[in-house]
Amino acid sequence: MERPIPRKIKVQIPEEQIAQDLTRYREAALNTEGISDAVIISRDDIYIDYRVRCKCGIPRCFGYGTCSNCPPHSMSFEETQQLVKCYRHGIFMKTVLPSDAVAGDELAKAIASGRPDPEKKVIQTGRGYVTIFKAVAKIESMAFYDGYYLATGFAAGSCKDVLCTKFPNCAVLEGQKCRRPYFARPSLEASGFDALRMAARVGWDVYPIGASCRPEDVPHGTLMGLVLVT
Repeated sequence: MERPIPRKIKVQIPEEQIAQDLTRYREAALNTEGISDAVIISRDDIYIDYRVRCKCGIPRCFGYGTCSNCPPHSMSFEETQQLVKCYRHGIFMKTVLPSDAVAGDELAKAIASGRPDPEKKVIQTGRGYVTIFKAVAKIESMAFYDGYYLATGFAAGSCKDVLCTKFPNCAVLEGQKCRRPYFARPSLEASGFDALRMAARVGWDVYPIGASCRPEDVPHGTLMGLVLVT
C-alpha cells in the first residue's frame, strides 16, 4: 500500500468527489488479495437486527466474552443503530472459502477447541478472516486520509481468534493496549449487522453454515466486512 497523502479537511465534500472516492475504494478492495467482490452500498442496503447480536449468545459462540470487540463487551445494538444513521455510504466486501474449509463435524470441533485439524482447514478458515480484517483496515485508512476521518470498519468474526491466536487472552480486557490496533475491528455480527441479509440484497450467494452442515451441502463459505465511509 502506497504512503497516503492526507487531503485538507473540508466542511462539505462535493457529491461528485464522494462518488469518485467510493469507486476508488471499491476498486482497491477488489484488488486486495483474497477479496472476491466489493460493492458500494447506501444506508438502505444496511440491515441491523437485534436478534443478530443475541445469536452470539444463543447458542453461545466460543468467542463470547473473550474479546473486547465481541459481546458482551462490543458496542450495543442501540449504539450501532445510532452510528449507522450518521452515514450514507459504505463499502461492503467479501471473501469466499471452499466449503470443506467452513463445514464438517471435525472442523467444527477443532474451531471450538482452538486446535487446528490435521488437514489445516482451521488455518485456511483463519486466513480468510485475516483477509477481511486487513481489507477493512485498508479501506478505512484510505478514506481517513482522504478526509473521511470518521470512516469506521467492521469485520466478520472475533479479532481475538483471528489476530491474537498465539495469546491466551485479549489484552484490552485486562486493561492493556490492543496488540493489533491497526487491524482489530468490531465484529460485524456482534454489532448487530445482519450481514447475511445484506449479502442477499446485493446479490451474493450466501448460506447459513453451522456445526451440523456438511461440505457437500453448500458450494462455499462467505466472510464479509463493511466500511462506513460518509
